[in-house]
Amino acid sequence: MNDKISVTELKKRWAHVLTATGKAAAAHPATYGELKTIAAAIVDEPLDIKEYFPTVEKLAQLLHNLDPCGSGSIFDLFCDRFSPRTIWQVQLLRVECKDLLAHLHDFDQWRRKTRHLRVVK
Repeated sequence: MNDKISVTELKKRWAHVLTATGKAAAAHPATYGELKTIAAAIVDEPLDIKEYFPTVEKLAQLLHNLDPCGSGSIFDLFCDRFSPRTIWQVQLLRVECKDLLAHLHDFDQWRRKTRHLRVVK
């Protein structure tokens, strides 16, 4: 069995992920903003151990709310990674948040490139 995936196939898959993420973020812009805010706070600030499980549950819920049908978006890809049963160490939560924010940064750049909006004064 050949496990190698071509570059063309990887690009096609990434385009699908970005498109699905765009639809989910457009449908729930406030939830998208809240997710980014919480993830950035976890990366930048200490998290009290008492707030660990409620925060992980909140992140998992936001990810699920953004893509409840599992359409293959970035939110869907990270949903299981942020499950409270998956992350048991605070350091892993910070790493996962950094990875999520890097993916969302790439998504935001893609979205800016594909939208042709102009500022009219």
